[in-house]
Amino acid sequence: MKTNYVLGYPFVRSRMLGILRRHKIDLLHVQCVSANAHYASIAARTLGLPVIVTSQGERTMDAQRVYEKSPFINKVLKRSLAQADRVTACSRNTLEDLERFTGKTFGPRGSVVYNGVRLEDFDGVEPYHHPRPYILGIGRHVKQKGFDVLIEAFAAAGLGSYDLILAGDGPERAELEELARKVLIEARVKFIGRADRATAVGLFRGCEFFVLPSRQEPLGIVNLEAMAAGKAVIASGTGGVPEIVTDGETGLLVAPGDAEALSGALRRLAGDTALRDRLAAGGRERVKGFAWGAVAASYREIYEAALAGGGSAERGMDPAPVPILNAE
Repeated sequence: MKTNYVLGYPFVRSRMLGILRRHKIDLLHVQCVSANAHYASIAARTLGLPVIVTSQGERTMDAQRVYEKSPFINKVLKRSLAQADRVTACSRNTLEDLERFTGKTFGPRGSVVYNGVRLEDFDGVEPYHHPRPYILGIGRHVKQKGFDVLIEAFAAAGLGSYDLILAGDGPERAELEELARKVLIEARVKFIGRADRATAVGLFRGCEFFVLPSRQEPLGIVNLEAMAAGKAVIASGTGGVPEIVTDGETGLLVAPGDAEALSGALRRLAGDTALRDRLAAGGRERVKGFAWGAVAASYREIYEAALAGGGSAERGMDPAPVPILNAE
């Protein structure tokens, strides 16, 4: 792989720069730093283009834990953050993590741009049909998402009139199904696999309330989607989640990985319709500030500021070709 990369590098570099010149690109925006940032660095230095680097929490939410294994990808991230005219992150927590990683504050170069939701997606949508009231969890079935904690908490809560629907898929699914059997709630935990957009919206609209049990979470867009659907939220108070879920106002927060605390929150919300309604109303008001139009306006301001600045923060020689696929 290393040989293939070195041999192909001149061709890839030439073709990339040709495309950028032909389309008269004014600015580069790296969303989620990986090999794309390496090539953006080459293009920025060669063509003098301003660069925006946006992190969606890759350092903590990559299920493969590449940032824990690969010196190369960490080098790319540090170089990209140093070179960037502006650095944005999906949460304040994520931005501060990047500053700790680099050992420097970004100052005016750094800003938080929260991800958004399409509020109109939830208007007039038929709720997902399920024969019993259900609590919803949705996301990748990986360790970070904490669905094992949710299953244990649901079993301990003793909510006999509720089912738990888990939407999504991933490498942990078989273990989660086995856990549901082990704690004797297999019949009430429904694994429905990947949900397309329409199904996911229906699931949010039909649930009694939503749970995000993540061990780590840079933001948690699904919390916003639950709010847009008019549902109360229980979420782990980890990462950027407390920046959008305010305990007692738009949802309930519990310590990540704490099945006992989550079980208590499940019982509390399942048994208190007035609380669910109050939290749902708070969430509907809160989510209005996360419409995609507002997000786009924030990025537009950042682009204009970077273009006015005249180019990237660090200039120099084109970075030497290095093996992109080296994860050692």
